[in-house]
Amino acid sequence: MTDKLAHAEYGDQYAKAIISRMKEYFYQHPEIIVIDPLDNIRILINRYKSYEILQEQLQLDGVFTPRFVEIKSKNAIENISLLKMAGIKFPFLCKPLVAQGSNDAHKMMVIFNEGGVKDCQPPCVAQQFVNHNAILYKIYIVGENFHIVERPSFKNFYEEDCTALNTIFFSSHDICKSDSRSKWSILTEEDIPLTVKPKHEILEKIVKRVTELFGLLLVGVDVVIENHTGKYAIIDVNMFPGYDSYPNFFEQLISCIKKLSIENRDLQQHSKIYTLKKCLSDDLDSGFESDEKKKYSTKNK
Repeated sequence: MTDKLAHAEYGDQYAKAIISRMKEYFYQHPEIIVIDPLDNIRILINRYKSYEILQEQLQLDGVFTPRFVEIKSKNAIENISLLKMAGIKFPFLCKPLVAQGSNDAHKMMVIFNEGGVKDCQPPCVAQQFVNHNAILYKIYIVGENFHIVERPSFKNFYEEDCTALNTIFFSSHDICKSDSRSKWSILTEEDIPLTVKPKHEILEKIVKRVTELFGLLLVGVDVVIENHTGKYAIIDVNMFPGYDSYPNFFEQLISCIKKLSIENRDLQQHSKIYTLKKCLSDDLDSGFESDEKKKYSTKNK
């Protein structure tokens, strides 16, 4: 369904019709438990929009989202100017604007110099690369619970790499696989001591804030820890990530659904009580005057 949302977002009329019918059905059947509202999921389809929300509203000490800018043109000179205005330095990551809906959403690149800017494939988002000792922390969230998985990522890149290396084309699915053996994930001996272990309490705050910001219960967050500052960088937020490595996933999912069911039932009961009170009030006003109303009416005759 996330694929259909992505296609609908970018003009597919058939997908739009499906999403429209689903929304109408949910509206007509409020008893249905919707774990994550479609409108909330839709925000994560556009990487630029999700990064904007993080940048403007994250507000957590020691946590940030790397600088980014949307690239809409193939004009390398214009794009170099955009990058400079956004304060993005080399190297940077170039990611498709659309974060879901096709395999292309995971085709990315690391660009090291002005000569590589021509490789950008708009519409896309340029995101500042953060040295993080080749460790990516993937946080899988189920309601109030979460599970952290450590995955391989890109090694550190330095100034000399920006002159020596050409653009690296890669799939985020491949480079971050648990069994990945990419040469780009191998650290030098000098870099190994730079590794910083994550603090659970900070990751817990990230989980709480991200679920609040996006209004989602089933969501994934990709986090790296910047070497020289120890700050936590949120580099992506993903709708309904793969939960293969999540222990007791279905138990926690069922627990989450039960909680939503209780909340939904209470909401409907409250709505029924409110409707009943309003109907009674309308009936009284339309035909039956209270004693106080009669007294007031008599005094003014």
